Amino acid sequence: MNIIIIDKSGLSSVRLGNIITSIGNVENIVQILDVKNILDIVEKTNPDVIIWDLNINGQVCFELMKKVLKLMPSVCIIALTSYSIEQYRKKCREIGVRHCLDKTTEFENIIDIISSKQGDLNKKKGAVEI
Repeated sequence: MNIIIIDKSGLSSVRLGNIITSIGNVENIVQILDVKNILDIVEKTNPDVIIWDLNINGQVCFELMKKVLKLMPSVCIIALTSYSIEQYRKKCREIGVRHCLDKTTEFENIIDIISSKQGDLNKKKGAVEI
C-alpha cells in the first residue's frame, strides 16, 4: 500500500507515519509539507491513501482534492482538520472525499479507514484476508 501524508507539521507527519507503519503491508509513505506539486507526486507514487491536512492552503485544498480524485478515482482521501466544523465535512462530501476527521477527537479512526482500504485492495488482488 502506498500512502501520501500532506501535513505542514513535520511532527504530525512523523506521528502519522509511525501509526501507519504499525498497520503493516505499507510499502511506501511519502510525507510532504505543502501541495504545490501534489498532482505530480500523485502521478509518480500512485497512492492508495492520501491523508490531507485541510489547514494547508484553505480553499486550494478542495480544488486540488477534486483534481486528484479525477486523476485517481479509487484513491482514498482522508481529510484532517483541527476544526470540527460541519462546513468542512459537507464540502468534502460534495467533492467526493468520504472521510473528514477532526484531529482532536477522531484521529484514531485513521487506522480503521486504512485497514479497510487495505482489505479492499487485497480482495481486488485476489489475496486471502486473515
